Amino acid sequence: MQIIREKRTDRGFTLLEVMISIAIIAIAFVVLLGLRNNDIAINEYSRNLTMASILAQRKISDIELGGFPDLSETGGDFGQEPPGFRWTEIVSPTPFDFAREIRVKVSWKSGGREDDVEFITYMANEQ
Repeated sequence: MQIIREKRTDRGFTLLEVMISIAIIAIAFVVLLGLRNNDIAINEYSRNLTMASILAQRKISDIELGGFPDLSETGGDFGQEPPGFRWTEIVSPTPFDFAREIRVKVSWKSGGREDDVEFITYMANEQ
């Protein structure tokens, strides 16, 4: 009588192979989660930068509509809409008596740090 031994070719994964695969997937998920959090922070920064730019342009328009400005330095906030944004306006002389330099800086706090955007324009006296 002859004993026939079959060689099995349908091997499964070993425990070590499964654990290594799970470790690779876990590392990939951690990296992807970090990228997602970074994307959220960049999105918030760009939204605040856009809002600050709009507010600075609006402030410059208000100054231009008020006529030729006197030399001054003022500041404040924009009230409830939008909250957290502050402005500083500096009107300074230029080498020409008929022109003024206007600097408008809008700042905001985000993530424990303060960011700002500054616009500079010049205005001439029409008289």
